Amino acid sequence: MISRYHLKCPGCEEMFVARLGVGPTRGTRFYLPCPECRLPIRGSMSGSELSDYRIDIDCEVLSSLDPEPDGVSVVTVDPFVPSRYEADSFAPSGAFPTMTLLRILGHDVLREFESERHQGLDAGRALWTKVRMLFQYYLQGNAEMFIRIAQEHLGLEWEPRTSHERTTVAYRALQVATTTITGTTGNSSARVLGRFARKHAAALDRHPDHALTFRRRGQAAAVLERDLFTELNRFVEHHDAWEMGLLGRFVGAEEKRAFDELVLFRDEFSTVRDLYQHGFELACKCLWPLVAAQNTVKRGSPDDFGDVHPESVAVKQRPKSLKQFDSLSNAYKIAYVAQVPGWESFAVLLDNRRRNTIGHATAHHDLQSGQVVSDKDPAGMTYLEFLGETFGVFEALSTLAQVLRASRVASSPDFDLPE
Repeated sequence: MISRYHLKCPGCEEMFVARLGVGPTRGTRFYLPCPECRLPIRGSMSGSELSDYRIDIDCEVLSSLDPEPDGVSVVTVDPFVPSRYEADSFAPSGAFPTMTLLRILGHDVLREFESERHQGLDAGRALWTKVRMLFQYYLQGNAEMFIRIAQEHLGLEWEPRTSHERTTVAYRALQVATTTITGTTGNSSARVLGRFARKHAAALDRHPDHALTFRRRGQAAAVLERDLFTELNRFVEHHDAWEMGLLGRFVGAEEKRAFDELVLFRDEFSTVRDLYQHGFELACKCLWPLVAAQNTVKRGSPDDFGDVHPESVAVKQRPKSLKQFDSLSNAYKIAYVAQVPGWESFAVLLDNRRRNTIGHATAHHDLQSGQVVSDKDPAGMTYLEFLGETFGVFEALSTLAQVLRASRVASSPDFDLPE
């Protein structure tokens, strides 16, 4: 829906018309540039129905002018669709937000995007509440309430009485919620987890040291498990701020050029960057089970890295054990995982070059250009690309949670494994 406002710029004091696109949201911060002096004017919106929708703009809102003065400047902003803010008609693309996605993506792709987007939004607002309760009871070790929530709220038809059964149920519920939020288009999680499951099962079957390593590390991973769930929950709590990153997964090269000419007028950079940075660092702490499984299958021991190393890793820094792998820089950890066929996606989801741009102390959202820039990367990236990077980190976290599950199951007291 498009709402029309007559506003007075607090800087140049000129009157202009703002065409503002709105949509259901738990809370969205946006900005619009004065079409006369380019001063960024901040605002916020929240609500799911017209009756309770609230829009606040940090400037004077004038009463409707009838008739409207000739030649009045117009700005077009939609926090949910990249816009061409200087437009005052229905063309070209970006001028009328409700038509922008249809014109650039086409009817079929837009339908797929909207379907996955709304499924993700619904999962973040409804399903996640139940999964969060379940996982909190799991972390507390409250078996009675865990079983109750699993049966009454998530439809589980049996009682997970053992520790490893509850671990499996908790992580399975987590997986359903997070994969619904990320959607299926461009999602590499199933491929990564499928290859890991096969490698891990083969390693457990043939090499006792593999099970012992996962048991020991799984016992020490309780804090990491809690941190991982806490971070996933923070992502979902702020889902409205980064969910538009999904759009990039439906965009080809030609469509990208069209979107690069538009601006997504969101004003949530600090919130999203915090999620991105913390999520990136935490994901890199969870990569070890992947290389452990690969090492065992290829060379018989989770600690044996052999002589196959990424070219980017200097000879003196090449690890000879998982403990040394833990001490590597994030870029090197990612390189070891990404060199395994089927796991290349981690080099995209956890792009260390992008991490350096976004995480640099000078990184900021330039409200004049709509770009995220830093001294390290003056060209920067569009805000939509920034949200896409954050979306990728959430996918990496949700995938690695299921990888970490293997070590938590292995460390269950239900299994009488030798120490």
